[in-house]
Amino acid sequence: MSPRRTTVALAAFAMSAAAFAVLPAASVVAAPSTHSDIAGVECATDEGSAARVRPGEHDHGLHERNEVSAKEAAAAEKEARARLAARGGDVQLQAVTTIPVVFHVVYGSDGTGNVSDTQINAQIAEMNQDFAGGESSQAANTEFQFTLQTVRRWQNDAWFNDPDSASGEAAMKTATHEGDAGVLNIWSTNTGYLGYATFPSWYAADPELDGVVIQWGSLPGGPIANYNQGKTATHETGHWLGLYHTFQGGCSRNNDYVADTPAQRTSTTGCPAGKDTCASAGVDPIHNYMDYSYDSCYNQFTPGQKSRMQTQYAAYRA
Repeated sequence: MSPRRTTVALAAFAMSAAAFAVLPAASVVAAPSTHSDIAGVECATDEGSAARVRPGEHDHGLHERNEVSAKEAAAAEKEARARLAARGGDVQLQAVTTIPVVFHVVYGSDGTGNVSDTQINAQIAEMNQDFAGGESSQAANTEFQFTLQTVRRWQNDAWFNDPDSASGEAAMKTATHEGDAGVLNIWSTNTGYLGYATFPSWYAADPELDGVVIQWGSLPGGPIANYNQGKTATHETGHWLGLYHTFQGGCSRNNDYVADTPAQRTSTTGCPAGKDTCASAGVDPIHNYMDYSYDSCYNQFTPGQKSRMQTQYAAYRA
């Protein structure tokens, strides 16, 4: 969601296509009015992290900020393959890759957004369950797990209420970011989205901006109805590990560059069983963490997504 250079976006590999668009925080606190671009998943802008807009909020000026064109996605895929080839072509990760998490609680001077340690621990537990395939017999165990390294608390009204503009994101992140490409920084703020993320291939150009921003109300037990089970962080971390949205590319041959996620023309709201927007085999993967479904609808990553995350992690974060 934060601004990022177009040159970086173009160089971003296959995963940099779309970071999860978030639902605006209007139901929690007034969302920052920092965006005025048109809505739509086809939108690609000169902005940095990827975000998902909550259904019904398009006319409020929030939009999917990092959907890339088919041409850009193809170029990104080529760049990722070249990078892996230069490293010998093999993906050799440990049986389980443990990712340390630095969790930044950014909150207002009135205490709004100062989420509890209990919520933070529940968020990490949710991510570990989701990435381990613990919600469905159809889900893949991705072999990624997360451990809470430290919690940082920042009382700062400017950072809390304006994490979405280029200047706001940069101010917050450059002052607080910790670790290298293998450390996941998560900032909970009053973002106007549900959340947004940077992609692995962006790290070299802007290491201080690397990480995930989530709306504080999306943590487990938060106040955002239908999006308060902690799965926003799961979705955004999927982007941080290189996944596209399941509807990336629509019904095209390549769509999200994962073979076992059926092609999908449109993002999903709610949990509409049987939704099928492409003529190719398979109904829309509404239960996949990389769609826009309700938290209660999400329950899986696929084996193909596991493979992609492992490959992209090896290429850019290992």
